[in-house]
Amino acid sequence: MLRRSSLAALVAASALLLASCASTGDTAEQPESGESVTLEHPSLEGLSIDFAAQPEGIVMDCYAYSSLHEYGIEPVALFGYECDNPFVMGDADIFDIPKIGTDGEIDVEKLAELRPDAIIGQGTADGWQWFDEDVNAQITRVAPFVPLPGSETIDGRIADTRTIAAFFGADVTSDAIVQSDADLEDAKEAFSAAITGSGLNIMLTSPAKEMLYTGVGFAQAELLEELGATIVGADAPETGNPWGQVAWEDASTYPADILLIEGYGDDFSFTADLWDALPAVQADQLGAWSSKGAMTATTYAAWLNDVADLVSSSTKVS
Repeated sequence: MLRRSSLAALVAASALLLASCASTGDTAEQPESGESVTLEHPSLEGLSIDFAAQPEGIVMDCYAYSSLHEYGIEPVALFGYECDNPFVMGDADIFDIPKIGTDGEIDVEKLAELRPDAIIGQGTADGWQWFDEDVNAQITRVAPFVPLPGSETIDGRIADTRTIAAFFGADVTSDAIVQSDADLEDAKEAFSAAITGSGLNIMLTSPAKEMLYTGVGFAQAELLEELGATIVGADAPETGNPWGQVAWEDASTYPADILLIEGYGDDFSFTADLWDALPAVQADQLGAWSSKGAMTATTYAAWLNDVADLVSSSTKVS
């Protein structure tokens, strides 16, 4: 589910530190070495982000690092949600990277001390998705905020993430990246072959105590649909939270043979009587997906192969 968290109270000293840092509008006057550069954001139309010189010191949320570490882009510090979630972070090693925030909190004083050239994370031109407006105003006085791409399709997000990576100095045409594209195409074919003619329905879910949330219309669901899958679940509300909302007493009315659960892993422990009674749960036809995390061909090749294997081992139960 989408979550919003307020920051812990900021210490008064941070305001002094922030005042000493360059604002977004002042960056053109700072360094004398190097030429100014501008990032034309690949998925937010009309968003141009100016830098006085090629940015080097970067603070990232963990979603950004999960996408960019494959290209060799390393942060000077991390913050945000799911930094310790291996399903989201993959093989990204964060052990030696300083953390200046956890979940919806950030230490603005430490951020100001780092003086990064850029901050990259989930959000918009105005700042991080889970920070309040006043906090975003403060962090963007430290450095420009670069939102992760939000293209409508997975392929678009992968391509746009590469545009961001290339801007920050990555080689996005290396042999390894070319191979990852080939692996993704092979995985798409494998999933399509597995699902075609199977008659199996798939639901992308996030179960919670209050209700069952479903991911109809998410880019991950639409990717599976493009490859031949039938996706079931409640449609997203017209505005606001994009998750479909299903009351537990209605959960069984959606004929799902396979449940893909956000962040599913060996430690998954959710239980509820109406969840446990679902045919796919009883048949143990469960797999993983993530609405966030690494937007790379490598990640989605591995995911599609895992889902293809799950489809091949599943039977019609709904």
